[in-house]
Amino acid sequence: MSKRAKILPLALVPVLVLLGLYFKAYEKAAESSTKGPQQPILFSHKIHAGENQIPCEYCHSYVTKSPKPGIPSMQKCMGCHLQVAGRDVDYEYDGKKINIKQEIQKLKDYWDKKTPIAWTKVYYLPDHVHFNHKRHVLRGIECRTCHGDVENMDVVYRVPKLEMGWCIGCHEQNARNKEELTQLKDCLTCHY
Repeated sequence: MSKRAKILPLALVPVLVLLGLYFKAYEKAAESSTKGPQQPILFSHKIHAGENQIPCEYCHSYVTKSPKPGIPSMQKCMGCHLQVAGRDVDYEYDGKKINIKQEIQKLKDYWDKKTPIAWTKVYYLPDHVHFNHKRHVLRGIECRTCHGDVENMDVVYRVPKLEMGWCIGCHEQNARNKEELTQLKDCLTCHY
């Protein structure tokens, strides 16, 4: 056995260890987001999508036009909230009492200062994974398939783990025929 053949496996060990640590750290970060991140404004999807029955596409207006759904612009929020001040009542939000009117006032303060809201992302995918919202929405896949019953959530949190096996299972269930199944299971469908 050549010297090179002996050294190569030893050189791969640190690389594999680092890769393992990277994926473990990513998994831990994803797990910690299952409770939903803290947001600068306590925005309730339960009120907006649930009680008020505002469709997802109204606020996430790029979802049918772009691979990314888009975070609503301040103009979109203020289109309603310049008129709607909210109820001056306490509301139970994720186990704590908040005042709806005060939360809307925070939104108006951002608007007056011309400062964008730094929303905290809920769903993180590794850089080597690409999820195209437009493709899924135009196919008729409902938002709740991946995001759960958002209309019943104050704080949006990750419902499915969104791991590769989960996605492949969905692709297998939704393929129209054998050829499409082959395409949907091709690595380059999501990894490009």
